[in-house]
Amino acid sequence: MNLKTLTVTYLAAMTATAATAGNIIGTVKDKATGEPLIGTVVSVKEIKDMWATTGLDGSFTLNKMPDEGRYTLVIRYMAYKTVEVSVDVADGKKLMIPLEEDTKTLGEVVIKGRQENRTDRSALLQEKNATGVLNVMSAQTIQLSPDMNVAGVLQRVSGVTMEKDASGEASYAILRGMDKRYNYTLVNGVKIPSPDDKNRYIPLNIFPSDLMDRLVVAKSLTADMEGDAAGGVVDMVMKDAPNRRMLQANAAVGLTDYFMHSDRQYLSSDRADITRKAPYEAFGPNYKASASDFAAGPTRIAAHSMPAPNFSAGVAAGDRFWDKRLGVMVAASMQNNFRGTERTYNTMDMASGEQAMFVKALQHRYYSIHDLTSGLHAKLDLLLGDNKIEWYNMFIRQRSRNTRLTSSVTTEYITATDYTQNDETRSFEQTQTVLATHLKGTHHMGERFTIDWAGIFSEAREKDPDRTYLTLTSSVANAEGQGMWDEGKTLTKTQPMDMERRYQHNSDRDMAGYVNFALDTRLLGSDVKWKAGAQYRRKVRENRYYSYLFNPTDISQKLPGNGFDVFDDISWKCTTPYSQASQLNYNSKEHIGGTYAMVTMKNRYGELYAGIRAEHTNQIYTMLQKFRNMGQVGEQSYWDWLPSASLKWTPTKNMNLRLSYYRSINRPGFYEIVPYQIMGEEYTECGNPALRRARIDNVDLRWEWFPSPSEQVLAGVFYKYLRDPIEQVFVTSDSKLVSGSNTFYQPQNLGNAKNMGFEVDVLKFIRHFGLKANYTYTHSTITTAKRQYKAGSAEYEHGVTQTRPLVNQAPHTANLSLLYRGTTYGWNAQLAASYTGTRLVIVSPFKDADQWDKGTFGLDLSAEKRFACGLSLFLKANNLTDTKRERYIKTVNESNLKYEGQKADRTIVGTYHYGRTLLIGVRYSL
Repeated sequence: MNLKTLTVTYLAAMTATAATAGNIIGTVKDKATGEPLIGTVVSVKEIKDMWATTGLDGSFTLNKMPDEGRYTLVIRYMAYKTVEVSVDVADGKKLMIPLEEDTKTLGEVVIKGRQENRTDRSALLQEKNATGVLNVMSAQTIQLSPDMNVAGVLQRVSGVTMEKDASGEASYAILRGMDKRYNYTLVNGVKIPSPDDKNRYIPLNIFPSDLMDRLVVAKSLTADMEGDAAGGVVDMVMKDAPNRRMLQANAAVGLTDYFMHSDRQYLSSDRADITRKAPYEAFGPNYKASASDFAAGPTRIAAHSMPAPNFSAGVAAGDRFWDKRLGVMVAASMQNNFRGTERTYNTMDMASGEQAMFVKALQHRYYSIHDLTSGLHAKLDLLLGDNKIEWYNMFIRQRSRNTRLTSSVTTEYITATDYTQNDETRSFEQTQTVLATHLKGTHHMGERFTIDWAGIFSEAREKDPDRTYLTLTSSVANAEGQGMWDEGKTLTKTQPMDMERRYQHNSDRDMAGYVNFALDTRLLGSDVKWKAGAQYRRKVRENRYYSYLFNPTDISQKLPGNGFDVFDDISWKCTTPYSQASQLNYNSKEHIGGTYAMVTMKNRYGELYAGIRAEHTNQIYTMLQKFRNMGQVGEQSYWDWLPSASLKWTPTKNMNLRLSYYRSINRPGFYEIVPYQIMGEEYTECGNPALRRARIDNVDLRWEWFPSPSEQVLAGVFYKYLRDPIEQVFVTSDSKLVSGSNTFYQPQNLGNAKNMGFEVDVLKFIRHFGLKANYTYTHSTITTAKRQYKAGSAEYEHGVTQTRPLVNQAPHTANLSLLYRGTTYGWNAQLAASYTGTRLVIVSPFKDADQWDKGTFGLDLSAEKRFACGLSLFLKANNLTDTKRERYIKTVNESNLKYEGQKADRTIVGTYHYGRTLLIGVRYSL
């Protein structure tokens, strides 16, 4: 059919209310479904550079048109037939333009020029046409989700669960049951370093979601991707320069109901009055520190009934200049959040001759957290004929202030209602920053040969100055509660015990270069792409750690009162004036070189891919500890050959069947191979210089059906075989460590493991209503040695082993979202439910003593009302069911049942309560 035969008369019959002369206003929809076509390009044939794209509701406005005259509009949208519409500007009519799908181009869309990547439709097209197994979330979906940061958004993807810390913040992704260490994160396709002091993976909660264009999760690797991922790769694609001038802004306020309970107060310390630098760094290693060198601010704790409201804001602006050859995009975001957590925590131990853990101490912890997160993003791209240059810059900063109150009772001292109680305050201010600058070039040398290259500098830092722990001991009588200031108890004697002041900071600097060569040819009736390239990265990490211990000047001092003011009345003496010796003072370097070759063959039946990647790793560390191991050097160096292959069969234009294989590795982190010992928050931690990399073989099979451009059904299975998997486990030694303990937490290689499962992902719309659901089943096994006492004896059984799942692998994960998108009145809403099954979180050296997190169900809500002026109001509510988290051991020691909250079928190790959050805001789009 000739497109121009679509007559003006038919289109005019579908027009609506009038608009002002000089403007042309309209809406573009799918002719069959009535769905708004977001991102449609509407241009004026007779006027150069007069064009617009449709917004979230499918509407467009052509401003500054002449007041009268007849003009031809050209409407283009990928995978739809282009139409031309004749319009009389003086009529002032609002157009309603239907487009028909072009069945000839639905199979694979090739667009000359710039492609719209912000829509749900473009996300499905990217999944459909990819060589590997992908899940993609568009900016449209991200904006309408209930989540404010990348970590929250990511948990909606099939097979993804998020690891939460003790304060309830989700930071790290677990993909298909593979722990966070088996995944890596990209920004615009490039690796960036982590500010985390222990790990090479990046905390995703520091990235505001409104800086992103889309979120891509790759669950299989090709040879042109770095090979250290087994679960998958998370690529945060940031906002790109738009096709036309764009301005967006948003602001919101909110709160958490956690502090609305009368027994919970918001706690804060005076972080304005701290000692920013350790005396060791400020005055040199021979300086003898005293208590007067340390400011008193961290010991001054204040209680407030409620914190200030939460607040967030963001702005983004972009345009194209110089006849559309130069694109500019700038975006900024800020989030200021207050939250709290109530946690019960029981210290567990194993007695000689026993075969079940007993509760050694009861703890009650209250966390008050203030997070201030800001982000800045800027991108330039320049089009010069067949050449494109891109320059991307990003800066992310999160400052987290945390005050924790812990009340602890050792069970052996409990007699009736009288006991001895230890109370500890911990306060810190941790600042994490990520800076990245990325220059990339793409050059088309004729129609067949392409060269692209990239140069990257990035730096991540973490600063944690003057982290303070202060402990008191009290004799308690007539107790009815466990908290230090609970009513119904009498503190007969309160004395200071000890104090510690810690200083830690680290930096991780990356310099990397990439080059890729691609040649397009024809062979055996198929399109064949030959591709080869190389990569080099130099990473430098510096870690510093200083600790000062204090005892009270008067060990018999009795403190007056039972409020927070007692912490100010203590005189301290520094017992480690030259700083505690620590093996966490080290410098390290990592050199990674990689090269690859791959070939991809495409025809109407599908796609065949094969590739090989070689990577060389060299890790070196130098110990800087003053008293021990000074100058000690450790090194690991090795080659890896990583083959990959995939087959995609396309039986119909809307259906794929994929089979893929790839081999990957998992490198130890710097922190893991350094021979350190440190007393962590809850147990002694040790490094392991003998730790080896893990090697993983991965197989995927997935069936894909796209019944329409906005719908999908995905179903797949996966299998992974791990050699020398790395996990953090408790290890019991026959000799005691510096801390005095013979049990410590250490990364170890644990033989071989298997991980397998299946997943289903469905997206379906019926008029304005939609359903998005996914479910993943995962099963993993690994067998490791365990310790077990002989019954009634202090001797261990020999040859005891136990089979268990991998750490953080939940057998069942599911998401269900009910969607509403009302184009007529501008309403959008999403009710999102998520479920994560029971998972193993801490591995014990003893049999049947591993710790598990009970399955959790969460419910979140978002809603938006858009107005014609470009303004919209939105609401985001999280944890509507006030979900609590429970950690437990599967066995029961009868002695534990006398304590409150214990169960007859399991031993409760701890519980976590976070409260609900609500955010209400306004958004403007030009």
